[in-house]
Amino acid sequence: LGTVSSIVKDGAGCTMAIADCAAILGDCHIGDSIAVNGACLTVTEFHPQAEGGWFKVWLANETLDRTDLGIVANDCSISGSHQ
Repeated sequence: LGTVSSIVKDGAGCTMAIADCAAILGDCHIGDSIAVNGACLTVTEFHPQAEGGWFKVWLANETLDRTDLGIVANDCSISGSHQ
């Protein structure tokens, strides 16, 4: 799918940006679901060309606790698909 380009944590979870994923963003819209490492996440922001195509998702602490997304770091490769 792409590479984690940033993680910004807050008290309730984090915002994660995934870059180098232009191939799945051709028909993307805010509010679409993208499966990331098996977890369906909602697109909150995206650009289909900058940084090889990127999108952002917000993850609640429960999502971070229940998936492997709580242990990913910047520059990690991740798998997934646009739903």
